[in-house]
Order: sequence, then structure tokens, then C-alpha cells
Amino acid sequence: MKVICTQENLKAGLATVGRIISSTNTLPILNNLLIKSENGLLKISSTNLEIAITTSVRCKVEEDGAVTVVSKTLVDLVNNLPNKNISLQTSNNELLIEAENYHTKIKTLPAEDFPLIPEVEGKLNLVLNSQDLKMAIDQVFYAASTNQTQPEISGVLFAIGGDGLRVVATDRYRLAEKKLVLAEIKTEQEAILPQKTIVELSRIIGNQKGNVEMVFSQNQAAVNLNETQVISRLVDGQYPDYRQIIPTNFITTVVTEKAPLASALRTAAVFSQANNSVKVEVLESKQQLVLTAESSDLGKSSVELPAKITGKDTELVLNYHYLLDCLGSIEDKNVIVKIIDDSSPSLVVPESKSDYVYLVMPIKS
Repeated sequence: MKVICTQENLKAGLATVGRIISSTNTLPILNNLLIKSENGLLKISSTNLEIAITTSVRCKVEEDGAVTVVSKTLVDLVNNLPNKNISLQTSNNELLIEAENYHTKIKTLPAEDFPLIPEVEGKLNLVLNSQDLKMAIDQVFYAASTNQTQPEISGVLFAIGGDGLRVVATDRYRLAEKKLVLAEIKTEQEAILPQKTIVELSRIIGNQKGNVEMVFSQNQAAVNLNETQVISRLVDGQYPDYRQIIPTNFITTVVTEKAPLASALRTAAVFSQANNSVKVEVLESKQQLVLTAESSDLGKSSVELPAKITGKDTELVLNYHYLLDCLGSIEDKNVIVKIIDDSSPSLVVPESKSDYVYLVMPIKS
């Protein structure tokens, strides 16, 4: 193999695929990247046996071939090369890398040793705007469980059917759902993608424009965006029927500005480090929210916020982390908080949109 490409393009390609490689791999080949010239492009692949990423880098191909090299070594080297053309050439179990006055040899392993990256064939293909998908991911992923003993909720649900897609995450203490309207889909399917896959997808999409194609098979998913493909296993299991726990009738509704509410929660956090709790008082007569946090060791904080309140006065205790996560993913200036009582789930939604719902359970005192 012999190819010539720019340092900028090669650096970007390596950054796309390199992050999924773990430093604790037991199989040495999983520390390597597969580098292959094909159809006038340099294809770079990585895998951790759960996720595989392949991206293409524009280059001049003088001789086809394939080889694997240690990811960290290649990434560290290329990141420190000058922003000039780089030549990559295989010779005697080594990869020769040259750029201006830089001449480097990296030990290699045969391409045949690299795990086979599967092709995903499925009956259901989705085409989504890349930024719409990224927003959906960013608005829900943090609500997924980190407890691997419940694998079905440690991932993110993609529920396809009717007029769109529902992207959902929950850890049983909170739940986030984002709806995307699509062209009518005749086939219904649910797939649970690992949270790590979802986070990588958001990172890879970044600011890229264009459409994303998603293909689902029985146990795998493939996501294609421009020059990059991500293939991931699906989480085995049945996602809980979460829609039955989302309440539809509420006693009290609060409309308030997002930014002051987030600031008040961060202030409360200073005094609620032990249990992450903040007391929320809803005062309809004063049209006011009062957020209070108290620590016997540190002191007490109380913040009063103006709000438009309809319904009854109420009081409940919430995890401030959960609320801040939600507020950080809502773009609206105002949010609506819908409350039943101090032992039932509350909803937080944007004021101007109906495509996002965040449910949070209160802390029982």
C-alpha cells in the first residue's frame, strides 16, 4: 500500500474512529486500526467488538493494500506532524510515514488478523436529518441507566412506527422522550442501542450537515453519515412500556424562565451535596417558586423565582442533577413544569414545543 494525503484529512479521520478503542483491551489487535486503500480512498476502521467505526479519507492512492497499526501510536504521531502532505507506505511488516523532514516506521500486524466488520442488512431503513438526530440524542441519552444489571434500560430506545421515531432513555427515576416526525413508516420496530454508541454518534455528527441513514437488523444497527459508518450491536431485551407511566392529568402547572431556574438549582447544589435534593415550593397566591437547600454543616440557600402558576400550592423534593440535565437540553426560553403531588412523577416540557417530554420522580422524604 502507498497513499498520499494531507495531515489535516488524516488527523480528522483518525479522530473519528479512535475514541472507541479501550486501553484495557485483552486482545492486542483491538488496539489497532485497520488502514485500507480502496476505490481511490483511504479507509480507516476501529472496533471494540460492540461498536465498529469506518471512515474514508480523501487521498492519492499509488498502490492498494491493507495493514493494521496501533491506534495510539499513529494518532499521536499524526497529530504532531506538520500540516503538509503525508506519505503512508507498507514495507516488511512496517508502515513508513513521511512528511517533509519527518521519517517514521511503525510496526504493523496483518490486516487478516483484524476482526471482521459485518454488513448490516435490514428491512427497515430510516433517513433523518443529521442535526435532528443529534438533538434527539443529546436530549435523552443522559437519562439512560448506568446499571448494567438492567441492560434493556442501559441503552437508548429507538421506537419506529406510525408517523415517526421516538428516542427514549430512562433509569426508572427519570425518563426523557424526543419525537421526530418522519414520512409514514409502514413497518414498526423497536431497537435498543447502547448508550456508548449513542454518545459516539452525537460526537461524530458534530456540526456535519446532510442526512443520516439508519439500518436495523435483528441484532445490529448501521448508521451512515457522509464518509463515516457506525455499526453497533443492539441491546438484547424488551424495553419497558414506559408510556403507561407518563401522567396526563395534573393538579398544578408552572411556567418559568429556564435560565434563572437553572441558576437557582446550581446555587442550591452548594448546600445539597449529601443527597442532591432541593425542596421546591409552588406558591400560586404569590405566583412564585421557592427553591431551598439546607445542610447542617454548610448552611442554607433559598431562592425565589417569579412564575406563572395555575392550580394548587404544592411542595416536593427533587434531585437537582436531574433537573439541570433536563434544562440543559431544552432550547426554549421558558419551561413548563406539571405537578400532581409530592409522590407522583412530574413533567418538564418546553413551552413552545410538544416533541419533548422529561419525567422526573420526586424524592420521598
